[in-house]
Amino acid sequence: MVTFSLRESLAAATLLLGGTAALAGQVRELSGDPMTNQGVVRASALVDSVFIDRLIPSARAGAGDFASHLMARLGVVPIPADLRFRVLADSQRILLRGRSTDLPAAARAELGGFLQWVPPESVIEAEVTLLTVGLRGVRFHLRTVYVDGVPVPDFVLQSVMTEVGRRYPALTSTGRDLVVQIPERARIILTPAGIELLGAPAPAPPGP
Repeated sequence: MVTFSLRESLAAATLLLGGTAALAGQVRELSGDPMTNQGVVRASALVDSVFIDRLIPSARAGAGDFASHLMARLGVVPIPADLRFRVLADSQRILLRGRSTDLPAAARAELGGFLQWVPPESVIEAEVTLLTVGLRGVRFHLRTVYVDGVPVPDFVLQSVMTEVGRRYPALTSTGRDLVVQIPERARIILTPAGIELLGAPAPAPPGP
């Protein structure tokens, strides 16, 4: 669901960004981790071990694996084999990036009328940030989408994603946020090496 939501916003915004097509001819290899069904299994096992079963105090999931886990939570199961977007992370954001040709065939067919405006080698990037929500939640927020390095106008992105939020209740009403509950005092931290999962610290022993 979330991948289709992002595609809808990207395709609609590209109609207003036709001038960026000149950059598309600069084909380059895109770095990052893939999103895979194996990644769903790996990341979900780590999340369960740290936050639910509390078997280990902390763990690190790869950026691609963790993005795969979030997609599965939204119902994108199995992850399409022809989804070739890559995932990067640093201390501020998760970045999903790929070209229009890296979208699954089903998505390209559904968005054919829009994607005709996007050169096949246009680089599409979705920037997701992580925010704390109260004591027991974190919010993954779609901050910006870029087409060939040019940000999609926010009013375009918001209008499309608001409609997406109405259709997919797993997202908030804006369509740009996914709220995930974690144990109180537990944390999720973005790092260049991956996504750090930190369990709640053990309670202090009683005093004398």
